Formats: sequence, C-alpha cells, structure tokens
Amino acid sequence: MRRRHPGHRRGIAFALACLMLATACGAGPDDRPLARHVKTGPVDDLGLLTGKPYDGAKIRLLTCCNTAAQFLGLRARTDAEFTKRTGIEVEWANIAYESFLQKIVAESALGTGTYDLVAWTDAFGASIREGVQPLNEVMRRSNITLDDYPPAFREAATAGRPGVTYGIPFRGYAYALYYRKDQYDALGLKAPETWDEYLTQLDRLKAASPRHAVAGQYGRGSGQNLFTWLSMLWSAGGDLFDAEGKAAFTSPAAVEATEKYISMLRKGYSPPASANWTETDSTQSMEQGHANTVLTWTWQYDDFTDPTKVKPDVARAITAARLPGWPGRERVSYGMTWLMGVLRSSEKQGPAWEYIKWVTDPRTERAVALDKSDPAKASGITVHLSNMRDPQVNAANGGIPKLQEEALRDSRIIPTSIDWPRIQDAVEVAINKMAHGADVRSELRSAARQVDRIQEGDGG
Repeated sequence: MRRRHPGHRRGIAFALACLMLATACGAGPDDRPLARHVKTGPVDDLGLLTGKPYDGAKIRLLTCCNTAAQFLGLRARTDAEFTKRTGIEVEWANIAYESFLQKIVAESALGTGTYDLVAWTDAFGASIREGVQPLNEVMRRSNITLDDYPPAFREAATAGRPGVTYGIPFRGYAYALYYRKDQYDALGLKAPETWDEYLTQLDRLKAASPRHAVAGQYGRGSGQNLFTWLSMLWSAGGDLFDAEGKAAFTSPAAVEATEKYISMLRKGYSPPASANWTETDSTQSMEQGHANTVLTWTWQYDDFTDPTKVKPDVARAITAARLPGWPGRERVSYGMTWLMGVLRSSEKQGPAWEYIKWVTDPRTERAVALDKSDPAKASGITVHLSNMRDPQVNAANGGIPKLQEEALRDSRIIPTSIDWPRIQDAVEVAINKMAHGADVRSELRSAARQVDRIQEGDGG
C-alpha cells in the first residue's frame, strides 16, 4: 500500500499525547468482554447468524487507503453479499495515511464511539491494543482459528501480547524482487539466489541498458527506506535488537547488509534522485519503463499488471521472484499485515464482529482474488495459506500467491512496540543520511545510541 507521510513526527507526538491523556484522566472504553455484546444462535454456511438479528445496524470501519484494489473489491462485495445476508450496512472511512496513526490511537485511547471497527498495520498494534477487544473467546465460539495464516501474521495478531488475539489478518504481503524478464533473458540471467549475485546482475544491467538497474527508495517517509534494509539485515543474520532489548544493528552482519544496501545507490545502479525517492517513486519508475528491477511488496503485482497504469510491453515483461539471501542462510523476507478488530468504545460490537467473520473468511478473500471483471478491483492479495496455495488463485494472479507463501514461511515482522514509530524515525533518518554520503558505520552507531535512549524512556 502506498504511503506518504510528511507529518510523521507530528503524528507520533499527537498519538503519544492521546495515550498519556487517556491514562491520566482515566479515559477509555468500556471493559465488558466482546462475548457480552455478541448474540448467539444458528449460523449459515459462512458462520453468520441467521434471521438477521442485527438488521438495520450501520457500522463504521476506521481505515485508510480504501481505494486499494483489494479494498474496493471487498467494499463492493460487502454491499452485494454481506449486507444482503445480514442487513448490516458498513461504511469504510478513508483517512489519509499521514493522519492514520494519530487517528486510530486517538480513537482507541479516548473511545469517542465514532467507529465500530478499526484496521491497523502490524506496527501500530501495541499503540492501540488497549482500545480494541480481545477476540479469543468469540473466535472459540465461532470455531475460528489462525491456523491458516503464516507465522508472521499470527504473531502480528497478538499486537505484542502473546496468547491474546486482538485482530484478524485481512490484508498482507511479503517483500519481493520484481524484474524485467525480457532484459534478463537478453543477458542470460536468472532470478538471483544471493545479494552478491544480484549486485553483479545490477552491474551488467547498468552496462547493457539505459534503464535504471534498480529503482531504489532511500527517501524519508514512514519508514519506506527500511523495507529493503530490514530484509537484507535479517537474511544476513543481523537483527534490530539483542536479547536485552538493546540496538543490535551495529553488528558485523548488520554493517555488511547496510553497506550492500547503500552500495546500490553509490555504485550508480539506482539513480541519484532515488536518495529522496519513496515507495511510490520507485514503483512508478518500474511502471513507466525506466527501471529493470525494483524491490517492493507482492501486492504491487496488482499495479504492475493494471493496463491503466503501465504500458502493455512493461506489463508483459515484469515478473517476480523471492528476495535474494546470503550463502548458507535462509532467505528472510519482511512480511507485513493489516489486522481488523472491534473497538471497545463501539455500541455496535455484535454487528462489528459479524463483519469481521465475513471479511476475514477465506471464501470471501478467494472470491475477490478470482474476480478480474474490473481492473480497479482486481487483486491477488491473500493472507490465508489455503488461498496462497490454491491453483486457481495462482493462475489468475501470475503465481504471486504461491511466491508470497514461500517467502512468508521465513518472514519477519517489525517489533510490536509502542516505541516503534520513534525508533523507525531514528533509523530511517540514518539511512537517508547514508544515501546522501554519510559514513555507514558512524550513522548506524549514532542511530543505535538514539534508539537505546528511546527504549530507556529518555526520548531521543
């Protein structure tokens, strides 16, 4: 999902202020468990209560970016299928991403009752979990488990509190390598197995083609320049933190991974302008035929094959592969997921749970993934392992679901911590300074000191 976040620092400050205000004033939603709000009775083939016990209810989902293809598909089916079955109407909000964190934290901490459901990316889980209902009991009653999700997505569902499920995944993806197969075939290249092999390929692509060998994204903006870096860091055997919670990204493995990441820009494989590029800038470079490779999310396949966004020759040429790794080590991809949960401040928690059951059902997801009748709503994004492995789903989506399933077997998510937004800010600033010529080791050490101060509660 594309992100632009110029007000990131202001959003973090506002979000933390909301949490402190809620704590100081004793504010916050009602403490009754979700099971007390949920009606029981016979259910249909999708597990929804029969007889329309919530007929006429109108609920609101707090989310951003509701024009993403998958979301458009879900919204259309909500009206045509869910509302028809249940009588419950659902309104999807569309908060701008730059305001999203502060909005969901304010809503969950202060409990205004404006919304009934909330969607969040895994990184925000610790910031909002006190304002959403634990789902364990209602999941048990409805025979819903997380067994059909990748390990990283199951971890994200706990919002940093093992054993408790606060949200159910409904959107998720892995980080991957996209490349122009026509150019690779012309040079006799295959998808790289290691990062060193990939760097060698970039050197050959640079010499053979006027296109950028890779469209990098080193600019500051909601941590987008960390996506590739984290995947390289983890697959090299490095980590963000050690067992004691101290910054660990100054280790030899972390330094090597960071130097390789920055070398893509310094050696001219990625254009000089990419020192300030965001995710959108880099992927559009690929879409417009200006690049031969790009590192980005599996959901981008939706855009890369959209005839309204790319030229036919570009769409035909683009293919995807798992990220490279280090010799003798498992390849590790960054996995990201969106969760959906019920706000404790909602007066319509029963209808809200009905919607979560439907929207996260693998059959609902599969129907969206197979529907190619409208390019604007066509999406192969799946979070259920059963759908990622489904031959029909893969045939309709260029094999991306299977690729994603393979990548997510060993994927990692970023730490679920209330401090993550400030930690992210410190590290992405350091990466951007390196992109503009700063020394890699010095910037990593400086960022590590700042992160440790944040972790110790001394700001930063």
